[in-house]
Amino acid sequence: MKKFIIYVLFVFTCGLSIFFAYNYMQSSAYEATAIPYIKTVLPQISTWDSVKVRESMAPEVLERVTDTDLNALMQSLSKVGTLTSIDSIKFKNKASGENITRGKQPLVTYELETQYSSGAVNVTLTLLDRGDSFDLYHFNFQSEALAQ
Repeated sequence: MKKFIIYVLFVFTCGLSIFFAYNYMQSSAYEATAIPYIKTVLPQISTWDSVKVRESMAPEVLERVTDTDLNALMQSLSKVGTLTSIDSIKFKNKASGENITRGKQPLVTYELETQYSSGAVNVTLTLLDRGDSFDLYHFNFQSEALAQ
């Protein structure tokens, strides 16, 4: 019984190590390109100008989002105020995008801790990897200011 428990712990530890190594490899592959893009696109989104946001979004998304919906979203998100700083950018995951995008490009998701004039805001950005560039695929803002 003791050998079985040791074997299970060994397998669990190896599996966990492989998971973290794989996640690190994925994040390292995008670090040099995605993070500078995020530092460019987040201030554009934070202008709350739907025209600027449209310029950054993937065509696949623009087909489903109307001008009216995007304007309403920007109006609602503007409650958080102006972007003052990006405190941290953390790689979350990479998805294949096989069932989502036409060209089966990967979707890369990052979680950001940011400061706006209304306070702390957690932002999730999903980027569509075009190979030599990125398009904004999805964004989510979580803030106390939005709950009011």
